[in-house]
Amino acid sequence: METEKRIKNAANESLYVETFLPEHVKGSIMFCHGITGCRKGRTMEDDYFQVLARRLMNLGYKTILFDFSGHGESEGNDFDVSLSKSTDELRRVFASEVSDPVGVKFLAFSYGATVLGNFLKEEPSVEPSKIVLYSPCFYPLESCFLSTKSIFGRDIVKSVDSGDMEKNGFAMVGAKNFRFGTRMLKECQDFSAEIYKKFSDRTVVFGGNQDVILETEYNDRFCSENGITIKYFDTSHSLYEDIENVFDSTIAFFES
Repeated sequence: METEKRIKNAANESLYVETFLPEHVKGSIMFCHGITGCRKGRTMEDDYFQVLARRLMNLGYKTILFDFSGHGESEGNDFDVSLSKSTDELRRVFASEVSDPVGVKFLAFSYGATVLGNFLKEEPSVEPSKIVLYSPCFYPLESCFLSTKSIFGRDIVKSVDSGDMEKNGFAMVGAKNFRFGTRMLKECQDFSAEIYKKFSDRTVVFGGNQDVILETEYNDRFCSENGITIKYFDTSHSLYEDIENVFDSTIAFFES
């Protein structure tokens, strides 16, 4: 059964939640999408995360997708998106939809992995059994948001250097006409991926070897230093070019 609902965030903005519920539930899986993306994938025209959610539902998993505020079908402004705000939204959706905080599984993409890490740090009672990370931002500022090697970060760096970001309160990221707010930069300065060390034996990272959004050397180093399995596909940041194999690998890990 597929259902949809809306819940409110702290700013009284409506968050769109989509749940894929099997007849007999053996566990829960929660998705966290990336910045500028949505619960469906890269854009609202995609559906590949929903395709995966249905496969997981057919395997007995209650699977929860939702849009962070400022994304997809949720309310809110893009320039108001911040790490603390997204983390609280994940917390609210989790509290609404997940009854098994010990043993829950997570799938997080890009910025979604930053949010998930922040959430797990703030909620020590949540004990995931499996975590799958797609192109995660373990170091969001260094690897992406303030990296001139990133096609996403270039616009932000240019806006910071010119003073436009301070003047306007946001940087316009041209790739998706996304207004990236100053609060996000400030909060990401304090983010640490150290929490993922705790879950190194139950975490796998999938990345694309043609990634121009994220500097993958940061992920390579973090995974190597902390014993986290990392596998690369011949894809871009989104992994879309080989998404079927990525999904097969994701399901195999969740089921292992």
